[in-house]
Formats: sequence, C-alpha cells, structure tokens
Amino acid sequence: MNKINRANVKKPECLENKANEWTKEYIDKRKKNPSFWNWHQYKNEKVTSILAENLSQLTKFHCSYCGVFPLKQNIGGRSIDHFKPKSKFPELAYEWTNLFISCPDCQRNKGASFPYYQLVKPDEEAYEFDYWFEIDWIINKNFVVPNKSRTQKEQEIAQETIDWLGLNNGDRPKERLRELEKYKSSSVKDIWQWSYPFFLERGKN
Repeated sequence: MNKINRANVKKPECLENKANEWTKEYIDKRKKNPSFWNWHQYKNEKVTSILAENLSQLTKFHCSYCGVFPLKQNIGGRSIDHFKPKSKFPELAYEWTNLFISCPDCQRNKGASFPYYQLVKPDEEAYEFDYWFEIDWIINKNFVVPNKSRTQKEQEIAQETIDWLGLNNGDRPKERLRELEKYKSSSVKDIWQWSYPFFLERGKN
C-alpha cells in the first residue's frame, strides 16, 4: 500500500453538506431493513460518480490497497470501499476518511469483515509502508510480509492487514513480479504509470 494523503483532494461538497443527514437516514432505515443502502444523488449527479473520481485522484487511479492500475470506469473496474464496513460501523457510512477506491479483488477479499486487531490504514498521517511491511524476495518470493524489526503486536497487525486484503493470495505475487520485469525493460520509469508502485519502488534496483 502506498501512502495516501487526504490533503491532496478536498472533501467532496456532497459529503460536506449531506453526510450527517444521509448517515442519520441510513441508521434509521436499517432498523427496519438491515440490508438498506443508498448512495443518493447530489445536484443531479450520482454520488458514486463524484466519490469515485475524487478517491481515484487521491491514489492516481491505483487501488488504495494492492496498487493495481488503472482503476478507471470500465477499465479493470473500481469500487468505493468502506474501510470499516458500513454494516458494522453505520455511523461511518458517509465518512470521507472511511472511503477508499478499491479494485474488485481487494474489496471481495475483505468483504464485510473487520478483524479484532487494529489494521494498517494507508491514509493515516504516520503511515509508511517500510514501517509496517517489507518484501520477502527470497523465501516466499514477492510476498508482502510484516517488518521483522517491529514489535510482536505490530507484526500481528501488519499480518492481519495482509490477510484481510489478500495481498499474497493466488497469483498476486507473480503478477507483481511480472509488472516489475516489464517495468525494468521499459523506457517509462514513472512508477505511477504502473501497477504496484510500492513494489516497484523496492524492486527496481
């Protein structure tokens, strides 16, 4: 996960003006219908469209979690994800700092679960990839693993985050390596024009 700086994109007007009202409505309607959900419209525009564009700008159209690129409408898909699921934290359903742009795989992996442990959140002011994680280049090739220099508790939090997002599931480690190999042989050296910039940054040399 690359660091996300919320200050780079202003909180959308629709949330500034309507978040409290929409949150109250959501909480009230869930009492009768637990599956109720509505993203609303704002000034004749779908709120999903407004948020997706703003959240994508925050990550330069990369998935907030795994870093796959590009996340654009009808190109690889993109979803608005609630970091803390709205089913368990309805008060955060329209909270700007709880919303992230995500690829379908990461959203499917995390689903509506939220582990007991604190999780690593990429928009926290103090977040740095190298504090929490490292890349295992030798034993589990290209796996994202907890930083072994951290405390036991911190390593548990990092591992819980890795498992929650499925960062090492299936072919993801191989996909990161393939992207790194293509990057090294390409003349395009801006890591933000590629998937997995956090991985490329640590493997390019």
